[in-house]
Amino acid sequence: MGSKAFESPLISHARMRALYRALVEARVLGERKGRGAATGWRRGFEACWVGTAVDLKDGDLVSVESAAWLVDYVRAVGAKDGSVTAAEMGRALRARTVKETGGGPAAMDRMLCAVGMAMALKAAGGGVVLAYAASDELTVAEWKRLLTLANEDKLPLAIVVTPGRTPTGVDVSAVVKRLGATSIPVIPVDAGDAVAIYRVTQETLVRARVGDGVAVIECADCGLDPVRTMGNQLVKKKICTEHWVSEVEVRFRARVARG
Repeated sequence: MGSKAFESPLISHARMRALYRALVEARVLGERKGRGAATGWRRGFEACWVGTAVDLKDGDLVSVESAAWLVDYVRAVGAKDGSVTAAEMGRALRARTVKETGGGPAAMDRMLCAVGMAMALKAAGGGVVLAYAASDELTVAEWKRLLTLANEDKLPLAIVVTPGRTPTGVDVSAVVKRLGATSIPVIPVDAGDAVAIYRVTQETLVRARVGDGVAVIECADCGLDPVRTMGNQLVKKKICTEHWVSEVEVRFRARVARG
């Protein structure tokens, strides 16, 4: 299992393997629940959810619409540093989905609620809010309003911008520049690179926990397949074998089939 490989102090081998399992399991469960806005799952973008949610702590809050089942599942994987129980897997498959809202006021209301949640956590003295929004869910004006409000009081808030479903997505980094909000870091990251997203998220969450305010993780579609990319990384770094990588999906599909 690559016991002689160098182990980064930033992310352990066990965490790397848990990330990969979460990617594979999210894809398998997403395929079973179905594509589309109703489930929040889109093949090729699992890393956006796994890399950001896998290390959330008790007391942290999440603002997400249709992919709530996926975020909850990833948090369960992360809490155990490995595969979840059959009961947890079943709950993810049975989780209720929501109807597509099409963005607009409903999406903006949800993000404003995330700001309110962050205010409450700051007053309580603990926890962070991780809020997800696709780049095309809000208009430029709405992004400006949201970021202006979020930046006013050094809130413990991290905003994850996922790739939109339409070509009309907003360049959030450009919005921040136009606002002149130099205190809001916008970190671009490949939506298909789970390890890069994980590392960026850890830095962002630490920043939020120590009171440095809102930050934006902007996931861009660069065409990478997150499962294949991370599997290759694990083997190349001798964190695991090719056999282990190939067996993760086989074994999980067998578990799902058994119910």
